[in-house]
Amino acid sequence: MSYRHGLTVIMVFAIVAIGCGLYGYFAPLTGVTGVWGPLAAAFGALCILLGGALMVRARSRGARFVLMLLLALGIVLTAFAAWLLHQWIMLAALGLCAVGWLAAVSGPEGDVA
Repeated sequence: MSYRHGLTVIMVFAIVAIGCGLYGYFAPLTGVTGVWGPLAAAFGALCILLGGALMVRARSRGARFVLMLLLALGIVLTAFAAWLLHQWIMLAALGLCAVGWLAAVSGPEGDVA
């Protein structure tokens, strides 16, 4: 899988994670309705989405390194929040974000799609 495909996977499943976080906050009987935890997890997923979008535009190696490091940190910490909130679909989406991150790290950087 190429670098850009990995970033696409990250951004698509970050959108899924945002939806799951907002669902946990607004839907009744989820166990976390109305508390700030699902909103914080959705905000973390939004930061992952924005980080993926910035990675598409990053040109220098240093910027890519810093953004990839921040993306990894965001994915791990947001997945931990989803685990504590018992939001299993959100956790699965963030796991797939991690797979996309691995593909982006290991894929060729110079590909043009």
